[in-house]
Amino acid sequence: MAGPMSTPPPGPSPALPPGTAAPPAIRIVWDVGTVPEWYRLLAACPRSTLTQGFGYSAAQFTVEGWKPRLGVIELADKPIGLVVVTEKRVLGLIRVVRLHRGPLLRPEAQKPAVYAAVLKALRQAYPSGPLRWTAIVPELPATDENAALLRWAGWSHVKGPGYRTLWLDLRADEAALRAGLAQKWRNALHQAERAGLTVEIDRDGTQQLGWLLEQYAKDRAAKGYRGPSARLVTRLRTAMHGDGDILLLRAIQDGQPVAGVLLLGHGKAATYQIGWTGAEGRRSRAHNLLLWRAALELKRQGRLWFDLGGILPDQAPGVTAFKRGMGGEEEELVGVWR
Repeated sequence: MAGPMSTPPPGPSPALPPGTAAPPAIRIVWDVGTVPEWYRLLAACPRSTLTQGFGYSAAQFTVEGWKPRLGVIELADKPIGLVVVTEKRVLGLIRVVRLHRGPLLRPEAQKPAVYAAVLKALRQAYPSGPLRWTAIVPELPATDENAALLRWAGWSHVKGPGYRTLWLDLRADEAALRAGLAQKWRNALHQAERAGLTVEIDRDGTQQLGWLLEQYAKDRAAKGYRGPSARLVTRLRTAMHGDGDILLLRAIQDGQPVAGVLLLGHGKAATYQIGWTGAEGRRSRAHNLLLWRAALELKRQGRLWFDLGGILPDQAPGVTAFKRGMGGEEEELVGVWR
């Protein structure tokens, strides 16, 4: 988490990238409207992120005490996007603010000048100082132009690489999606389809989530990898199941569960949240089958994008190679700013 900042020495203001239009007059209206209105706006941002959804924010507040603040981004009094920030008080004095993988804009508003204006409005709403610690991870690709937008808006880059993920475009038909798989990945899928596996689909988490969380918790403890806590995942299920945003698939072989995956929907997109595969599942390539069937199920739901979750090529090369095998579009974000 970013700490207090010293006041920078006076100097010339950073410039916008060449060719960027003058930022328009936008405003962020905080904590207004109804939950259905919020979900409609989220659905209007096709490549939405899980962390900018209302259900995720509600679960985080319950489990970790991060209070969400929902903002509607307006241009000429019309909503063009949304942003969720979370806040917490430390020692009763320090106001810690986080923004993860936002803001989100409607496609027609995704222009450098608009992003610049939104980032400036966020900077004005959330300055950093001795008792105000603010850190944001903007949902912007890691380019020099986007870094320039952030500096112009008053943000400073924190040392370190940006978050990396893979996006699978579900607008392609099934044949095109299958053709887009890496050859090795497609061969493993063929093997799984011939292995006699049965796939069970739980669309609200009531049937299989307890089983999956038990396997996931054991695997996480044994291997020591990072991931959401079982308590947070349970609260996510409670917060999101009523909106049809829970999708859990389990592979059965010879009457026994051998693998499972949990996906969470948000607007027209969905995110791969957690998964587990046992020894028998690895031999039969069950995880390939589950993610393939999950992608097809998301298509049937009308989702447009599938966020395969974070990748760490250096620390977790095996997981990274597996996710890359689905043929998604790799993206690295511009990093952490304060």
